[in-house]
Amino acid sequence: MPMPSDVSWADVLWIDTGSVNVYLCRDTDGFTLIDTATPGKADLIFARLAEWGGEPTDLKRIVITHADLDHAGSAAELQSRSGATVHAGAATAALLVEGRSPRHMPQPVQFLIDRFVRYKRVDRGAIRPLGDGDELPVLGGLRVLAAPGHTSEQHALYSPAAGVLFAADALNTRDDRLQLTPRRITADQAAAERTAIQLLQLSPAVIACGHGAPLVDGGAAMGDLLARLAALRENKL
Repeated sequence: MPMPSDVSWADVLWIDTGSVNVYLCRDTDGFTLIDTATPGKADLIFARLAEWGGEPTDLKRIVITHADLDHAGSAAELQSRSGATVHAGAATAALLVEGRSPRHMPQPVQFLIDRFVRYKRVDRGAIRPLGDGDELPVLGGLRVLAAPGHTSEQHALYSPAAGVLFAADALNTRDDRLQLTPRRITADQAAAERTAIQLLQLSPAVIACGHGAPLVDGGAAMGDLLARLAALRENKL
């Protein structure tokens, strides 16, 4: 594994799959993938891995931040073709082995998702537990951070050495603005706001979010969002 002083955003490959971002992290022992996009994206991801000189079997780890279809939909195919381990929280893992998404959408959309929407189930034997406070041997030490709000269980990942925060759906840059996931598809708005504050206070050099372009050197945008969140909290008192 590269020493902390040797890792940077240059060791991360941003893959825009069309509706959601996934990220490949490069280390001396192979590659780690953060999230897997919707079903049917395995070929695209392996093609981008090949551009970095990697074979499918060089993919060593797949980290699932939460079990939504657009983040976990290609996990089973990527895992079966690479042999990678899949790292996920307990609640997320329980959904992965059933090919189901967590509940956080408005009715009747949630009813339709529960009834009809499935993705390929992930092999239970490939899953490794992941939780708040853990650290993965990726990018000089990738810290696992509980990030509930959008879904009841979600994890962000932070590499202090590289200065990169993988924010999942806790933050996004849609509409060219750093913001939270819309309230209408958020399981717990208060938790989402607390999570955003905690992540922003890390002052990462890069926010690699699930939706929208990664934010690089976005100190002003982070400060603006922190101010807006502080104002919201004051108004609730």
